[in-house]
Amino acid sequence: MADQTTDSLSLGFTVTRDMVDSFARLSGDYNSMHMNPEVARRSRFRRPIVHGMLPFSFICMIQDHYKDQHITFKELSAHFNKPVFLHDSVLLTVKCRKKDSHTFSIHGEWHKEGSDELLLVARGRFELQSREDQDSINQNDNHTSFLSKPLEENRYTINDLDEQNETLAFELTLDLLEQYNREVLRSRSRSRQPDSACRCTNLFTTLLLSTMVGMRLPGRYATFTRFHICFDDIVQLHRPCTMTAELSRVSREAEHMQATFSIRDSGTVMASGKYDVSLNSPPKPMLTCNEILEHHLNLGLSGKVALITGASRGIGETTAKLLAMHGVRSVVTYLHGKSDAERIVKEIKDAGGEAFASHCDITRDEQVDTLVSGIIERYEGIDILVNNAVKEFSPREILELDWDDYLGELEVSVKGMHACCKAVIPLFKNAGGGKIINMSSVAVANPVEGQSRYITAKSAVEGYTKSLAIELAKHNIQANLVVPNMTDTDLVSVIPAFYREKIADSRPGNRHVQPIEVAQSIAYLASNWSDAMTGQKIVLNLGEPPFA
Repeated sequence: MADQTTDSLSLGFTVTRDMVDSFARLSGDYNSMHMNPEVARRSRFRRPIVHGMLPFSFICMIQDHYKDQHITFKELSAHFNKPVFLHDSVLLTVKCRKKDSHTFSIHGEWHKEGSDELLLVARGRFELQSREDQDSINQNDNHTSFLSKPLEENRYTINDLDEQNETLAFELTLDLLEQYNREVLRSRSRSRQPDSACRCTNLFTTLLLSTMVGMRLPGRYATFTRFHICFDDIVQLHRPCTMTAELSRVSREAEHMQATFSIRDSGTVMASGKYDVSLNSPPKPMLTCNEILEHHLNLGLSGKVALITGASRGIGETTAKLLAMHGVRSVVTYLHGKSDAERIVKEIKDAGGEAFASHCDITRDEQVDTLVSGIIERYEGIDILVNNAVKEFSPREILELDWDDYLGELEVSVKGMHACCKAVIPLFKNAGGGKIINMSSVAVANPVEGQSRYITAKSAVEGYTKSLAIELAKHNIQANLVVPNMTDTDLVSVIPAFYREKIADSRPGNRHVQPIEVAQSIAYLASNWSDAMTGQKIVLNLGEPPFA
């Protein structure tokens, strides 16, 4: 090979648990991302990753092509493109180009075997050294690691980094180099076993960058991305040396850091370079049971003010009562049902709640404004708006309907809803948030005969709600929909009882939705439990389509 200008070499290997354990013991890099499954499973990788420098170290496979000489790396750089996992099979290809009588450049690529997935790219240059010079070195020692002493794993996060610098002490011995060759490089090579062990101290010194990154700067949350190192001299065996790294650049937005480093022997600089690291975010601690008990069981409804339209019967009535029992001050609006509204208010008050009734034709802007002004005068604000009012549910065939019939339904379901939203949204914005709950029907997605007006109006309600959600999200205002199947209220009494029973019997649950179930969904959307939801539907479908 030494007589050729360019040569290509290849080697396949599989990363095993024994190889990883040996790498950790010899390098002293026990970084939790590699060695602690409980820590690694909460990282972006969801499982332990292999030290990037372990597959990198197979670059020394080229030693096998120089029978009477040792390779000495003078410069090395690498980019870790993707992580290697335990039991991955890797194919390494290296191209060596002879530059002069004793200097070579190299380019190596590590691919996941059987795919085009590029794991690692490395470049560098090396020289050749007489074998006899190193063979004569005494290799008797009792070291178990390159490190002079074990290291504690630092836990710097991106926000901790400022002007940190770290130092680790190490000493290379021939016995440890032989152990690395035997336990890592030779253990799982599927090609011809190397005839010559790699004793390039400069390479093994480079491997200790893994230890600096994984244990010291930054430590636990590091993902090694790239490095570059230049050697001024050959690192000697059985000599105490140090590696010192100093933070040079931090990008908090990109969660990335860069450090410069140097390697010294008794104050003499043997090598220097820089490395880059991406930092994983530390695992986010979940709430404790005590924190949940103290802060997150309550729906956060007590003391709120809710404006509920169409609240003198059915779903509106039940919602006003349920919210009031959660400490909400319910405003029961009505158009024709004054006595029912007053009865509901009395029942709420008798049960210890707070409410008042107010007449309002929500299709008339001036009446909505008067209603809202009265609420503000009484309660100083509004926190929840439930747009529940609807005109009717009487079935009629399309050919029986005029445009005025559609307008009548749209006047209540859409115009009235819009008038109420226009009146309360400024209040919500000033208060820093609010809840809007609009009512739709499963009939929008699963139409039934005779309900063209109702379905058309509710379709508009759904589109309007989604638009609200987009426009108001930045103001901490959530707008959502409750979409029930046929519900047992007066609204559906226009359908003959025997037919309603037939519909119920045909369902998987053999029943209709109950008003309290709809009210519970409204209460959830009105609570702080739904703060992360907007523009969404709660569909009470009783096991029938649509499936949201």
